[in-house]
Formats: sequence, structure tokens, C-alpha cells
Amino acid sequence: MPQELIDQFHGAMLAIYDAALRLKPAYRATVFLRMVQEHGGKEAADRLLSTGNPSSGFTELYLRGKENLKISVEYLVLQNPWRELFTEEQRAIARKRLKDVRCVPPPEDAE
Repeated sequence: MPQELIDQFHGAMLAIYDAALRLKPAYRATVFLRMVQEHGGKEAADRLLSTGNPSSGFTELYLRGKENLKISVEYLVLQNPWRELFTEEQRAIARKRLKDVRCVPPPEDAE
């Protein structure tokens, strides 16, 4: 796994926190931010994808309008170039969570 890509993914994780702050009303995902800062973006995503249920942040974004799930960890890990950092099982979990709430995930044919 290329360290440069992992570092860039960390930046992308911080960017989705910033994007949530720009929602109206702003969503301050402080637990998410702390997890990313303490463990790094990749490890934070691994932890969030390893749970049986979506995070409270995923639910909060959904409740504010499912279009906001485009700034979720689940959506991010399915995008290029990040998808190569995650296993097929992790990507399947992310895809299922999005589809379960009728949010169209990024196209699979790009994988």
C-alpha cells in the first residue's frame, strides 16, 4: 500500500469533516475528527467499516438528506483512487450501506 496514497486519503477524510461543517445547519462530527486525528484516516475508515452498523455520522448525514452521503466515509472509500486501499469485503460493506438507504454509490465499473 503506497504511503503517499494513505497520506492523501487522510487528507480526504479531513476534507469530508470540513464538508460536513459547510452543511446547513453545520454538522460537527467531533468523534469522527478525533478518530481520524488519533488513528489516521485509513485506520479510522477501517474501524468504521468493521462495525456491524453504519456510524452515527452516516445516520446524521442521511437524516440531513441522502445526497449528503456523498461526504460519508462509505462513499469516499468507493472512489478512485482510494478504493485500492480497501479490500473487496470493505468496499462491499460500504456499497451495501449506501444501497440500503437508496443512495447510489460511485460506479463499480471504475474498479
